[in-house]
Amino acid sequence: MSILRPLSVTMNDVSVQLTDLLADPALRLRPLTSHCHEGPRPIRWVASTELPDPLPFLRAGELMLTTAMLERSRSEWDDLLHRLAALPVAGLGFGTGLVHHEVPGYVVERAEHAGLALFGSPVEVPFVQISRWVADRVFAERYAQVRRTADVQDALLRELLSGRGLPGLLRRLHGHLDAGAVSVTAPDGRLLARHPAAPEAAAPGTPGTPGTPGTPGTPITVDGVPVARLATERTTARQDLLSFAASVLGLEVARQQAVLTGRRELLGQVVEDVVHRTVPDAEARRRLAAHGIDPAVPHAVVLARVPAGPARLRALPWTLGPLLDRGGDVLPTALVEDSVAVFVPEGVDADATAHTVLERLRAAGPGVRVGVGARRPGVAGLRLGWFEARQAGSTGAGVRTAAPLSLTGLLLGNLDLPLRELGDSVLAPLLRYDAEHGGELLRTLRTYLAHDARPAPAAEALTLHRNSLRHRLWRIEELTGRSLDRLDDRMELWLALHAREAGGEATG
Repeated sequence: MSILRPLSVTMNDVSVQLTDLLADPALRLRPLTSHCHEGPRPIRWVASTELPDPLPFLRAGELMLTTAMLERSRSEWDDLLHRLAALPVAGLGFGTGLVHHEVPGYVVERAEHAGLALFGSPVEVPFVQISRWVADRVFAERYAQVRRTADVQDALLRELLSGRGLPGLLRRLHGHLDAGAVSVTAPDGRLLARHPAAPEAAAPGTPGTPGTPGTPGTPITVDGVPVARLATERTTARQDLLSFAASVLGLEVARQQAVLTGRRELLGQVVEDVVHRTVPDAEARRRLAAHGIDPAVPHAVVLARVPAGPARLRALPWTLGPLLDRGGDVLPTALVEDSVAVFVPEGVDADATAHTVLERLRAAGPGVRVGVGARRPGVAGLRLGWFEARQAGSTGAGVRTAAPLSLTGLLLGNLDLPLRELGDSVLAPLLRYDAEHGGELLRTLRTYLAHDARPAPAAEALTLHRNSLRHRLWRIEELTGRSLDRLDDRMELWLALHAREAGGEATG
């Protein structure tokens, strides 16, 4: 799950100005160069130093205070003053009454020439008093910034958690960022939401539209996986607000995903009961209707299997639209172990739905298989459509449309039967022999059975002499303990081969 970032504040340039410092009568500071009154000279901090070369320890915008305890030649003063002006420091405060009665004239002259704001500070005003004056105002400004940022973040949270949801958050964010349109886009570039509303040419859901904001944006993550991006049309200085909003959206997406997963799993339990006939049809009709499926209306079953596994399927939001607008699934959708079932009523294109499901589920991992069953009414029709879709999906990755059901397909697709394990057990001696001797017994058996156990066409397909084929077949019978002359044994070997291939094993 996304973790909400702690309060983050972008500190804008402080507005504590040198002119304000010099204007305070309590400090009795005397401007000595004309640059003290020229333009804004913000003070970020105060540094008191008597080092021979203080530059490595100063940052731009700091106010340097010194009593000039260290003696410097005119050329050394000239070099130091020009380097301070180039940094640039906010100004140079020269303490008088301790080492120097007055600020040396050549220092004033070279400071004027260098463009440096130089002022005198009487010994009666200790440097710590000047430092405290600046610190109090800098801290007050920064505290005000923190409060303003906290108020904005609170407002963003309220917008999202209120009935206004994502549109409210984007509207509020747009008002604070002053960076043009604010949008949420899917990883494939589809525009999911935008404020101000996208023009017709850039409506949500369309890829590569001209209305999509142009900055790279900030990722919205769930469980550390980017699921969308929050972007602005122009670069914004308030990256802290953009990051905060992305974190909040990640939490909201994860929360809505949990809710949606719960609904899908509830329907999945009903579907399992329907498929396995554990409830009467009358009860099945009632429970399906409670989830928006009217069995009287013909439905097609779109069944997708995700190799990545059930955990990833439930944690990652592969349908962002329903999560962001809180509208739920457009079509009844069920989760059954590592599969997603979508029930497509009459009037909705089942093939287009299957391709949409395939595109969405690719975010959960590669190798997604989607089968489409025929459209039928009734509980029995849904049950038959489920098996059709499962058999179609087992034929390979991508979208596959169901062919007429076969008993073999139903047997191999029955998750309650350990056919794959039994198949591996039956074929284990052949696999071991081929691995140890570099043989082709498994390929020979498959080709022989595929040619209806006729030696001549099988030998031709394998480019073998018939005697070599007979020797291989004898070896297969010896290793497996089955006779290829008996129909029952041939059927068992044929099922073992197909069960192994249906389980995704190498074909050998």
